[in-house]
Amino acid sequence: MPTTPARRRLSPAEREAQITAAAIAVARADGLAGVTLRGVAASIGVAPSLVAHYRPAMEDLVGETFRAIAATEVAEVAAIVADERDPVARLGTLLSCIADPDRDDVAALWADAWSIGRTNSVLAAAARGVMDDWQRLATGIVVEGVRSGAMRTDDPDAFGRLLFALVDATNGYALVDYLDRSTREALVRTTIARAVGLDPSALRS
Repeated sequence: MPTTPARRRLSPAEREAQITAAAIAVARADGLAGVTLRGVAASIGVAPSLVAHYRPAMEDLVGETFRAIAATEVAEVAAIVADERDPVARLGTLLSCIADPDRDDVAALWADAWSIGRTNSVLAAAARGVMDDWQRLATGIVVEGVRSGAMRTDDPDAFGRLLFALVDATNGYALVDYLDRSTREALVRTTIARAVGLDPSALRS
């Protein structure tokens, strides 16, 4: 009778990587609330105690998981934006990337982060850090636009805050199906274009 080969014992580094990957998968599927000892353990077929051995503080795992997903998104968008040659095209591409339906799952995780972050200081710090990353990306584009004469604003930092306040608000609208997608996107594009002296049509993808 054939025997089942013994499962190879993972090294600590391999187990760490497995738990990290599992937590990310769980978060994308079930939200940050699903990143629990039982949820992560079940996804990789191990006992919760094994996950607890490697991640004794679930607050840390939730925060690290969110940061990994959200920071990866910023890096992806920054790389796409960098391919554009002029600041106006970069700003339009930034807005298009943010509005991409394929990124809706990450937008939902932001809502989780703000809610759960009220009682999870690690998650709150992760959210603030990635918000700063988005702010730097948007501000840098506008600084270039002002320098080139294509955009007008006295405060690029305030522009970045306005942009993401609008994006976050319209993402909240989406969660409860308030206004249709095209209306939400038009709201952001029109407001942002006018904030830097552009015709809204200049930012259409």
